[in-house]
Amino acid sequence: MRNPSQWMVCCALTLTLVGCTTSEQPATNEPVEEPVVTEEPTAPEEAPESTDDASDTPEPEVAEEPTTEEEPATETPEDSASVEEAPPVELVPKEPLETEGQANLALGTLILVNKQIALPSNYKPQDLVTPNIAFVDSATGDRRMLRQEAATGIEGLMAAAKSAGIDLKGTSAFRSYDYQVQLFNAYVARDGKEQAMKYSAPPGHSEHQTGLAIDVSSASVGYQLTQGLEQTKEGKWLADNAHKYGFIVRYQRAFEDETGYMYEPWHLRYIGVEHATNVKQMNVPFEQYLKQLMD
Repeated sequence: MRNPSQWMVCCALTLTLVGCTTSEQPATNEPVEEPVVTEEPTAPEEAPESTDDASDTPEPEVAEEPTTEEEPATETPEDSASVEEAPPVELVPKEPLETEGQANLALGTLILVNKQIALPSNYKPQDLVTPNIAFVDSATGDRRMLRQEAATGIEGLMAAAKSAGIDLKGTSAFRSYDYQVQLFNAYVARDGKEQAMKYSAPPGHSEHQTGLAIDVSSASVGYQLTQGLEQTKEGKWLADNAHKYGFIVRYQRAFEDETGYMYEPWHLRYIGVEHATNVKQMNVPFEQYLKQLMD
């Protein structure tokens, strides 16, 4: 992996404060989501539902005094009558990623949650909405919801995919702490804790609880959460275009050691268009991008 240039690091957006509310108990009649992994011999034969659970393990963030800088706006040498002056680019305040294992909620859409950093058990974003996209039938209630900004992003992504002849549906979005408990305990009972930890996040460590993550799949793989999606035209389109709508494929095959989770071509995490574009161009794990951004 190569280090990002100073210029790239300076192109991040200003963060917004995320609110907290109590979590909800998922409907008991909702089926357990299980990713199907056939490409890697070390992965479970029937990994439980969207492994994002696993990939959703947050890390604590340490609070620091934020600082901001501005870059002067620049004008393009085009027709001044049709080209507006570009707004100044604001640097991201220097924020800690975690404090004693708790995620820094002040990071907004850049909040970091992983196996080391967790969210409060009662955390639930205040701006959850249901995006106007197609979902599989098993995705009900809260599991169709995302934070407003992420919902707008996934609507744009799905519309662009449809125009390109790409069939995609959402399979799971927000997951409350209580629902995570239900899923993780079921995985441990079935496969044992060590195996479950490869594809599922312990309660409180799931990116889905941020309201910024969504699993998607296609008819070409039976709307399953499977690594086989990578080989389909839908999976390839996602890998090439998700960043244009503010999403990254969070758990990449090349970064399994860093993230602690197996490859999940179906798990999308919203971080905003500029940051998602930087992460894709730099080809680094989200954790490494954030650390370099905040240094």
